Amino acid sequence: MQRIEFAEDTFELRPHHEYATYVRPRYKALTGPELAGLAVLGVMLAGLAGRLMSFPLNRDENLFITVARLGQTQDIYRDLGYNHLPFLPWLLGGLFELLGSQHFLLVARLLVLGGWIAALAAFWLIARRTEAGFLAFFTAASLFMGNVLLLGPTGMLATNNLLPIAPALFAFHALVCGLGSPRPSALPCFLAGVLVSCAIGLKANYIFLAPLFALATLLAPSARTITARLLLGTLPLAAGGLLAGLPVLWYVVFDSRSFFAHTLRYFTQLQPAFWAASSEPKVATTAAKFLLAESIWGAGTTLLSLLGLATLALLPAMRSNARESLNLVRAWPIVLSIAIAAMGCVVSFVPSPSFPQYFAPPIPFLILTVILLRARSATPDLPGAHAVLAAMALLALAGSASRILPGLVQLARPHQWETISLYRDMRALTREAGLRGGERVATLTPALALAGNLAVPPEFAAGQFVYRVAPFIPPADRDVYTTTSPAELVGYLDAAPPPAILISGEESLEEPLKAYALSHGYERFERIRKRARIELFRRPHADARMLRPGQ
Repeated sequence: MQRIEFAEDTFELRPHHEYATYVRPRYKALTGPELAGLAVLGVMLAGLAGRLMSFPLNRDENLFITVARLGQTQDIYRDLGYNHLPFLPWLLGGLFELLGSQHFLLVARLLVLGGWIAALAAFWLIARRTEAGFLAFFTAASLFMGNVLLLGPTGMLATNNLLPIAPALFAFHALVCGLGSPRPSALPCFLAGVLVSCAIGLKANYIFLAPLFALATLLAPSARTITARLLLGTLPLAAGGLLAGLPVLWYVVFDSRSFFAHTLRYFTQLQPAFWAASSEPKVATTAAKFLLAESIWGAGTTLLSLLGLATLALLPAMRSNARESLNLVRAWPIVLSIAIAAMGCVVSFVPSPSFPQYFAPPIPFLILTVILLRARSATPDLPGAHAVLAAMALLALAGSASRILPGLVQLARPHQWETISLYRDMRALTREAGLRGGERVATLTPALALAGNLAVPPEFAAGQFVYRVAPFIPPADRDVYTTTSPAELVGYLDAAPPPAILISGEESLEEPLKAYALSHGYERFERIRKRARIELFRRPHADARMLRPGQ
C-alpha cells in the first residue's frame, strides 16, 4: 500500500478500493468540525427523542402494543386478530417481559427510538466502509432525522413503519462487506440474509429486498466466477434468509388458513371492502395516489436527496466528462441502492387505499445513495461534492428545526410526555372509577385500557381493525377470527356485560359502546386530555358483584 504525503494530511492509495481513489486512514482522529457535527447530530437526536415521547397516542398503536402484551399467552392471529407478519409483537412482547414494566407505551416508543439510532449507526457504518467521509454521514443523518414524513406519525409511533429501516440498511452494509471485500467470505452474505428476513418480518412491504439482494450476489462482483458468487454470496444469503424466516414459515405450514386470512386476505379483501363501503375521505385512485406521493417525495429532505443525487452524479459531466458520470453510477452498490429505492416507490402504490406511511420505503435508500455517490467521487470533483453535501445538510437542518427544536423543550419535561402522562392519567381514572386491576373492559382503544391496568378481551385486542371489517369476513374464515361486529355488539355485551366500557372520544365507531353504557346504567367517569375526552363507564356495583371472577 502506497502512502502519499500532503501538507498536513496523510493519504493512502488503495488500488482495490472501488469507491474512492484517495482516502484518509481509518485511524485518523476526529477533527474539530467533525466533533461539532456530532454535537449537532446529538442535539437533533435529543429533539427527536423529545418529540417521539410526547407524540399523541394513535389508533395504529393499539394493535401493536396490545397484541405484543397479550401475545405471550394467546395466539396473535386466531385470538388477537393481528394482521402483519409476527416479528414486531414478538420483539415488543419480549421487551415487555424482559423489563417487567407496565409503561407499555413508553417501552414501545423507546424501541422506536432504538430504531432511529440503529438506522443512524447503519449509515455511519456504510459511510465508514465505503470511505465516504464524515461529511457524507453527517448529511445522510441530517436528511434522515430531518425528513418530515418520518418526523410525523410514520416515524413517531410504536408501529412497524420505521423499525424495518435499520435491518434493511444493516443488510446492505453486510452485503457490501461480503461482496466488496478483497478476501471473500460467506458470513457477511449470510448475515445480510438474516437481516433482510428481519426487515420483511417486521413489515411485509419490504419483500422486494429479497430478489434484489439475490440478484446482487449473482451479478457482483463481476471479477468472481459464477461458482464463487453462488457459494460465497447467493447460497449464504438464502440460508440466512431462510433461517430468520422460519417462524413465519411455521405459520405458513402449520396454520396457513389463519395466517393468510389475517394477513394476505385482510389487506387484499377485507380492508378494501371496508373502505369501499366507508364514506370517510380516502386516497384510492391512481391519480390521488400520485398526488400523495408527489407531496411526500417532492418536498423536504426527500426532494433534497433527489436533487443531491442528480448533482453528485453530474459533477464529472460538468467537467466535460460525461463518461465518468456514467461510470460513477455503474458501481453495483449504487445500482442496487437505486434499484431498491425504485422498487420501494413501486411497492408504495400497491396497498389501497393509500396512507402516507406506505411511501416511506424508498426514502432511506435515496439517502444511502448520497453516501455511495460521494464515496465514488473522483478527486477533482471533491470540492463540488463537499459543497453539495454541506448545502444539503444545512437545508435539512433548517427545514426540520420547527419540529426538532420544540422536542428539546419536551425532552426536558418528562412529566408531560405522552408516554408518562397517559399511564398516570389512566391509572388515576381507574382508581376514581373504583375498578380493580385486571377488570374486563370493552373498548376499541385497548392501549388506554392497558395503561389503566384493565383486561382487554380478545375480541377488542386489535382495536378497531378487526371489528370494523368483521361484516366482510367470508364464512370460510369466520372460525379463525375472534371478534364481534357493529351489528353483533349489543348481543355480545348482553351475553356477558363487562364491568367497564372505555371510550377514547376520537372514534365514531365507539358511539354504540357509549350508547350501551348510558342505556344500561353504567356510571361515567372522565378525564380531559390533550385532544379528547376519555370516558370510563363502570357497571353499577350491584350488578358487578353478580359476575364470576375474571368476567
